[in-house]
Amino acid sequence: MNFDNLTTALLIIAPTFIVAGGMYMLIKNMLERDYRLKLLDARRLIQKDMLPLKLQAVERMVVFLERIQPENILFRILQPGMNVRDLQVDLLAAIRQEYEHNVSQQVYVSVQSWSLITKAKDDIIATVNLAADSLDKTEKAIVLSQIILQRSSAGNNFAGAAILSLKSEVDSLL
Repeated sequence: MNFDNLTTALLIIAPTFIVAGGMYMLIKNMLERDYRLKLLDARRLIQKDMLPLKLQAVERMVVFLERIQPENILFRILQPGMNVRDLQVDLLAAIRQEYEHNVSQQVYVSVQSWSLITKAKDDIIATVNLAADSLDKTEKAIVLSQIILQRSSAGNNFAGAAILSLKSEVDSLL
């Protein structure tokens, strides 16, 4: 009789465990799917909000690179009566100010683009310093500007690689 009670109990309990296990798996799968869908929706919302910020950052960095190009910055900074030292100091200060104004944009651009942007800035600073060091500090600033322009037009497209990298970022975003 004991064996019959055990068999009867197993016949009643076994299907209950099977049904409970099946329900557990079904509910678990439904909850996981719902979680994945909510996560996907959250990512879409973030992407929708981030796209304008990323595009604005790329735009600002292209403007930065164009503004510090020697032919552009010299046009803005060079004043009559300046000497080499004055022009060098003003150019470096303007580049530093432009850079500091845009440094927060690195959050929105790729590491590769940011390193190319920084390299372009550093190359322009090096060109200014090398050209200034080759001259007497009291000489007219126009001489320094001519040397800088000659060096920049001699195949030194400082911002070219960085701008291309930023353009490829925009292409991947859109």
